[in-house]
Amino acid sequence: MRRSLVLLLAAGALVAGCSGTKTGTASSEPSYTTGSPSASSGSSGSAPKVPSPLKTSSIESDACSALSAAKRSELGLGEGERRTTSVGPGCSIFAADDRLNQIEISPVLANKNGLSDVYDTKANDEYFEPTEVAGYPAVYAAALDGRKSGKCGLFVGVTDQLAVNILVQYDNGPGASDPCPVALKVGEAMIETLKEG
Repeated sequence: MRRSLVLLLAAGALVAGCSGTKTGTASSEPSYTTGSPSASSGSSGSAPKVPSPLKTSSIESDACSALSAAKRSELGLGEGERRTTSVGPGCSIFAADDRLNQIEISPVLANKNGLSDVYDTKANDEYFEPTEVAGYPAVYAAALDGRKSGKCGLFVGVTDQLAVNILVQYDNGPGASDPCPVALKVGEAMIETLKEG
C-alpha cells in the first residue's frame, strides 16, 4: 500500500511539473496510475480479460523492443532510448523529424494484475476511457488530463498480469492537439510486434 501511494504521489508530481506552459521538452518519466503491487492477490479483476496473452519477456527486459524497426519507420519514429522508470524498464522514442514529439513505452511491472490494477485505481484519474487496441483491452487514463496540450496516456493489457503504458507527449503537428490517435497507432504497432515474436 505504501509503495502504491509513493508511485501515485511521484506520478502526480511529474504530471504537475508538465502541466504548465510548454517548454519544448517532454517529461523525463511518464505518469502512471498504478494499483498496489501488494494487492496482487486481492484484485477484483475488473478489467476485461486478455483474449490471447502475448509473449512479453522481450519488453519486460527491454521496453524498446516493443516496436520493431519497421514499425518505428512506418510511424515516423526514430530509435528508442532505453531508460529505467519507477515501475520497470522504459523506452523514450522521438519522432524522426521532431524531438519535441515523444512517446514513452513502459511495461508496468509493479502491477501484478495487469489492466485490472489500472481499473481498480480509476478514481484517481481525471479521465478513464476503456477501449480496445487490435482486439486487446485497453484504457485511456491519466491522473491529469493533458490531451488538449498534446499528452495522452494509454494502458494496453498484453496479458492478464501485465499492462503496458504508452504516453504520448507531442508539442508539434496534429498530435499536439489530438494525441490519443498517436497512442492508439503505437499500441497497434506494439501488438503486431509482440505477435511476430
